Amino acid sequence: MKGLVSASLSVLLLGAPAPAWASEAPPAPSSQTLTEQEAAPSLRRTTGPIITDEAITQPFKTWSLQIYPTLYFVGGVFSPNWQRRPVGGDQQTRKQQIADAGDYRSFQVPVELYYGLTPRMDISVTVPFFQNWAFNVGPAGQAANFGSLGDSSLSLRYMFLSGKATAPTVTGYFSVLFPTGHANNLEPKLLGIDQTGNGAFAFTWGLDFFTYLPKGPILFYANVWYTNFADGRVNDTRVHYPDQVTVNLAIEVPLRNSPDNRWALLMEVLSNWDAGRVFGHKANQPSTALVTVLPALEFLPTSWFNVALGVQVDLIGKNTAYTYSPTLSLLFNF
Repeated sequence: MKGLVSASLSVLLLGAPAPAWASEAPPAPSSQTLTEQEAAPSLRRTTGPIITDEAITQPFKTWSLQIYPTLYFVGGVFSPNWQRRPVGGDQQTRKQQIADAGDYRSFQVPVELYYGLTPRMDISVTVPFFQNWAFNVGPAGQAANFGSLGDSSLSLRYMFLSGKATAPTVTGYFSVLFPTGHANNLEPKLLGIDQTGNGAFAFTWGLDFFTYLPKGPILFYANVWYTNFADGRVNDTRVHYPDQVTVNLAIEVPLRNSPDNRWALLMEVLSNWDAGRVFGHKANQPSTALVTVLPALEFLPTSWFNVALGVQVDLIGKNTAYTYSPTLSLLFNF
C-alpha cells in the first residue's frame, strides 16, 4: 500500500532529523578551562537551526522544549525521473495510492523535550501531532480530514569533541523511531490522508558537526546520518523500506556582533536519500529522495524564549510529493 500526501510527511518529518534547541549558554564555570559556549560567545545570540541538529549538547541538568508547527501545502509530486507533476498522476510512493487530483494539506506540530544527562550527553523525546485535510478530490469534489499522533522518537547524543575557538565540535547521534502513528485500518473514504506513520521501527546513527567564524560571526552546522528500517506493516501488508541517508546543512548569521543581539538570519538545506537495504529482506517500496531549503528569520526576545519563522520549499526529489510549508519554531529554556 503506497500513497502520496503521507509520503511527503514521512520524508519531511518522520524520517527527518530532530531540530535543535536554543543555544543559550549556562553560567561560566569556575574552572579556567574555556567551555565551548565561552569560546564562542556568538552562540548566545542565535536560536540554533530549526530542523538541522546541533552538535552542541544540552547543558547538564537543564531542560529545553521546542515546538515547531508547520503547515504543508502539497503542490504536486516528483516523478521517478525527478520531474514535477500535478497531484493525481499514477505516482508510486511509500503510502496509499492517491489516484485523484485534489488539494491536500497537513498541519503538523512536533513537540521535542531535551535534558542534559551529563556535561557531554543529552537525551530527547519527540512526539508529532498531525491534522490532515483533502479538498476537491476527484470528479465528485470529495473532502476528508483526519488527525492523529505520528511516529515518536527517542534520541541520545554524545559530544566527542568540544571545539575551542574555530575548531569543530563533533557529536555522535543515535535515535529510535517508534511506530506510534496511524498505519493500519486505513479507510478509503478518508482519501489516503489517514496514514500518519511508517508502521515500522527505525534506527538512526550518525554524526553532528558545528564550527563558526568569529569575525562574522557565521555559524555552520551539519548532520550525516544513516537510518535502518525494521520490517513494518501498513494496512495489514508487510513493507520493507529502503535504508535512508540524511545530510543536512545550516548557516546562521547574527545581525549584530554584540551580546545584546536579538535577530539572526538562518538558511538550512535538508536532504534525504534512500539507499540499499543492509539488513533483512529486499526493499519492496520505491526509492525516494528529497532536497529542501529553509530560509528563516530568528528573534531572541529573552534568554528563556526564542522564536524563528521560515518557509520550507522542496527543490528536487523523486517518488514523493513536494510541498510549500511555513514553519514556526518556539524554543523554551529551563
